[in-house]
Amino acid sequence: MQTSQPILWTKALEKRFGGVRAVSGVDFSLQPGELRCLIGPNGAGKSTFFKIITGQLKPTSGEIWIGGKNVVDAEPHVIAELGVGIKNQVPDVMNGLTVRENLWLAAASRLKGMEVARGVERIAERLSLGPIMDRLVGALAHGQRQWVEIGMVVVCDPQIILLDEPAAGMSDEETVLTAELIRELNKKTTIVVVEHDMQFIRKIARTVTVFHQGRILIEDNFDVVIANPTVREVYLGRSGGL
Repeated sequence: MQTSQPILWTKALEKRFGGVRAVSGVDFSLQPGELRCLIGPNGAGKSTFFKIITGQLKPTSGEIWIGGKNVVDAEPHVIAELGVGIKNQVPDVMNGLTVRENLWLAAASRLKGMEVARGVERIAERLSLGPIMDRLVGALAHGQRQWVEIGMVVVCDPQIILLDEPAAGMSDEETVLTAELIRELNKKTTIVVVEHDMQFIRKIARTVTVFHQGRILIEDNFDVVIANPTVREVYLGRSGGL
């Protein structure tokens, strides 16, 4: 669903580390209901951009707007309160607790009273986590651990879900299931996926934004992006092929 008012946008966003511009003048716009993929080779600036819009890094200059509010100086918890859920690349779970306990703790950070239990059960059903709810997270396969963390984000009912390399280290079967999960979540939630694996992007892509040298190189549908000569030049051989 497209509207005239973006749910998230940036203007002239820039991040310098000393003399290096990791993000350079990025104008980005995300509409409610989108599934947007951010791709690019290592060092392209996509992960830095991701950390800036989630409040993990402060920009050198520029603007960030979420839900009509300027959050350029906001702390991560403020951005979370605006309805932004974040799953970082490295799973942020408690290995010594069960799946249920991890989900409960995540839910309790945003929900209250009986809403916590209802939220946990709802997400367990939605993500098909029922069979592993009472298992220790530390004993799970890598893909299952990633799904638990996605569940910890979704249980708080965010308006926007930001996923940083959700398929990293997964088997082929886990990658397929993760793609299906993301498409299912997108039916109700706006999603941004930061990824470098083009084969995974192929499974979920709608609009693709390509970062290169800190800038947006091209933004279009998957077929147009992979046919672009410059994209092929900077990407081919770095993601297992296009």
